[in-house]
Amino acid sequence: MEALTMGVRALRLWRVASGLGISWRFIATSPASQLSPTELTEMRNDLFNKEKARQLSLTPRTEKIEVKHVGKTDPGTVFVMNKNISTPYSCAMHLSEWYCRKSILALVDGQPWDMYKPLTKSCEIKFLTFKDRDPGEVNKAYWRSCAMMMGCVIERAFKDEYMVNLVRAPEVPVISGAFCYDVVLDSKLDEWMPTKENLRSFTKDAHALIYKDLPFETLEVEAKVALEIFQHNKYKIDFIEEKASQNPERIVKLHRIGDFIDVSEGPLIPRTSICFQYEVSAVHNLQPTQPSLIRRFQGVSLPIHLRAHFTIWDKLLERSRKMVRSPRGASGRFSSSTESAGAKQVPKRGRNGLQAILYFIPTSSPFKSPRLVWNM
Repeated sequence: MEALTMGVRALRLWRVASGLGISWRFIATSPASQLSPTELTEMRNDLFNKEKARQLSLTPRTEKIEVKHVGKTDPGTVFVMNKNISTPYSCAMHLSEWYCRKSILALVDGQPWDMYKPLTKSCEIKFLTFKDRDPGEVNKAYWRSCAMMMGCVIERAFKDEYMVNLVRAPEVPVISGAFCYDVVLDSKLDEWMPTKENLRSFTKDAHALIYKDLPFETLEVEAKVALEIFQHNKYKIDFIEEKASQNPERIVKLHRIGDFIDVSEGPLIPRTSICFQYEVSAVHNLQPTQPSLIRRFQGVSLPIHLRAHFTIWDKLLERSRKMVRSPRGASGRFSSSTESAGAKQVPKRGRNGLQAILYFIPTSSPFKSPRLVWNM
């Protein structure tokens, strides 16, 4: 009888929307029914590659588009590019090496855009860097990207006999002090508490991703494709349905680094090598709202363009270990357990990227002013 009950629990009924209406399918969610991590990775990448090839095949003839640069330097430059193939990075290559090295995002007709996301029509383009007067979008993209890298590390850090289900990377602002990824680990690990050595191991794996200089690929897909890719992760299925319900076309954005695929609204940074100082700093248990224990992994990072002196880095690292809490109130404002009146408030106007990241350096710091090493 117990075996029968477990067998029933091993299947979960999910509704999948398709272009022809609503259909139903059973998706196996028990550990015994799941593929090995290697097989899951191969399956997801196979589906991702097939969908990418299918989308490219929709435009067999190369169409030309005009892209006008509207930045402060080289304004008015017009590029003749290939529709659905050329990317903002392709345009940057036509300008100078500086644009290729420093650009983190593009504004395409005023909308934040991944550097490796193909351009779909004639447009105006502007490139964004960490040194811009208003680096808000760049900072958010950096935090999202660091969280995705941490998700990749966590999913692959445990032995195959332990199930690891990534839930989501909550959208937390830089001023929260840490980027996050919520994870459900195997129930056999409910009593596990990470040691300093465990955290160092996660950090080492993250630096391996940085060293590989992997590009962040992006692909917009119909929800049914995303559901197929993540059919073995019930938390991702819920997240995909949530994202798909927010637009009538039911489009979901996927990103990939190496062979790791995730659901992310984006935009993200161009490559993993943009990260420089990076550390997985803490793991917290969230308040139980579901049968499974959800862990919040946290980390902190600074990009190669904005390196900090080790004394400042230690302060940032110390703060990042404090739990970043869920959004509260209608504003969706995030809070951290270390917010206090003693935090140094940096005015919004004129705040550069590093000032935003250092937003919560305590005024009790023994340093007269942050000593920074700038990579000009």
